[in-house]
Amino acid sequence: MPHPESSSILDAFRRYTEAFQALDAGAVARHFHEPALVITPKEVACLATTAAVEQTYARVMADMPADYARTAFSPLSVHRLSDDLAMVSGSGAWKTAAGDDLMPFGLTYTLRRIGQTWRIVVAVLHAADGGPGR
Repeated sequence: MPHPESSSILDAFRRYTEAFQALDAGAVARHFHEPALVITPKEVACLATTAAVEQTYARVMADMPADYARTAFSPLSVHRLSDDLAMVSGSGAWKTAAGDDLMPFGLTYTLRRIGQTWRIVVAVLHAADGGPGR
């Protein structure tokens, strides 16, 4: 049976993804904890402040394909680690307006609740199928 808090965790993640799809790096940054880690196949970035998150996402958004229209996700799962810690995992893909995949990816995010707000502590982007050995 899903934990009743799972919907608020997914809602927080959805608001983050909506900010990303709007290509609003400042809005994206407000969904992150200070400090945060972003791990991709190319790098590990420790982002000490929301300003650092905003700068990192502004670079990502500037380098995105010109025909990016949206991000689509498979069903996402939530795994509660404690009352104030949870993981969201699944897969997604950047899409064109025609619905073609630009970049499929897997995701595993760790979120921490501060008061009533869930914030991203660690964002991991990885191979869509989980990579070797999966």
